[in-house]
Amino acid sequence: MASNTRDPGPPQSFLTPSQIFWYSLANFGYGTFFSLNNALIAPFLSNFTKNAILMGLMGSTHSFEGAIIQPLVGTASDRLRHPFGKRRPFILLFTPLSALFLALTPAATHLPSPIRLSLLVLLIFLSTVLFNIAYDPYQALMPDITPEPQRGRVTAIWSLFGLFGQATILLMPGDYTTKFLLSAALMIVLAVLTCMMIPEPSPLDAPEGDIETPSFKQQLVRALRGLRVLRQARLGLLGFFFAGLGIGAVLPLLTEFVIHITHCTANRAAQMFLILMASTALAVVPAGQIADRVLTPKKTLLVGFSLIFIACLCGLRVTTLTQIAWVMGLAGIGNAALSASSYPLLADIVPPEEVGFYVGLQSTAASLAQPLTIVITGALVNHGSYRVIFLVCALCILAALLSIALLRPSAAKQEIQQHRALAELKLSDI
Repeated sequence: MASNTRDPGPPQSFLTPSQIFWYSLANFGYGTFFSLNNALIAPFLSNFTKNAILMGLMGSTHSFEGAIIQPLVGTASDRLRHPFGKRRPFILLFTPLSALFLALTPAATHLPSPIRLSLLVLLIFLSTVLFNIAYDPYQALMPDITPEPQRGRVTAIWSLFGLFGQATILLMPGDYTTKFLLSAALMIVLAVLTCMMIPEPSPLDAPEGDIETPSFKQQLVRALRGLRVLRQARLGLLGFFFAGLGIGAVLPLLTEFVIHITHCTANRAAQMFLILMASTALAVVPAGQIADRVLTPKKTLLVGFSLIFIACLCGLRVTTLTQIAWVMGLAGIGNAALSASSYPLLADIVPPEEVGFYVGLQSTAASLAQPLTIVITGALVNHGSYRVIFLVCALCILAALLSIALLRPSAAKQEIQQHRALAELKLSDI
């Protein structure tokens, strides 16, 4: 649904504590999905396959299809004109669909063995695709409703809710079926509550303009052309790509790594995720304050990458649960810095009217990075040791750190203005 209206301008007033709460609430439910993927899918599937590549791919929250789908979804949400907002229709439609396939996954374990594994893979894949179609517009909503000086703190609170959701699934008693069903229910209920309570500005409330809203094709081509001019955005996406390569090498196989290195039970291994999340939760709000008031999102991100790099080097030497716990604690602090600063940095270096497209591109980077690193790392694991996941992560995080170090947020505003000027000249040619 398109109209001749323009988007509302950037938000001017700070979000109240209650508004931050309602925006962040849905991330508690989405956090349970991340926890299932990162910590439980691999041991769940290990009952039906021992292929590390397959377990890693299914334990990833992004897959190859996202490289094409996510920028299209982002562009569609950027240009949607609906009284209910640009982002909420995507959240309300695709979250329940994702939850449905998630809830059906444990039921497939009772099917005959010739088709069981194939259907499990299909259900997990579909739930992941639909999850990302809902989750990217949810992320893009943050800069729509949050002024720039508050984004680090809002992102930190939002991340904290997601961490609480992840911890809930790991800590709660019960079998896989219970956890899958609970995650599906929480995703639906909390997403609906967020959409009811968040103050998303309606594009239909913006003043009428003389310039017709670009078509979907025009806006997509305009955004793609912008990558030629927006050098800082390219560097940011490159950094996120390398970070996705590194983190994607570790998280899906971390539980199996702990089991193989320490010979502990699956439950004890999953507790290492709790330490990672607990340290992240303790550090994320201070990291958001630091990103907003002390350093900058870029500098905070560089600190986070540095801490994760050090943790990976230590991970190459660990042999006991205690040592792994210390590594997870250090990585959690680094992850907190990433959580509080990555998205505010992205929002600072891209055009506000195209933020959905660039959130989609960020997911594209992850969609290319995670399966690629899982295939490479899984093959290395199949022919060697699970310890290789930390070596791959260290090398990739180093590349991400160098990419972000070259980024200059101060140059982004001029590049955005140049992009807009060129877009006005070329729009009629599309």
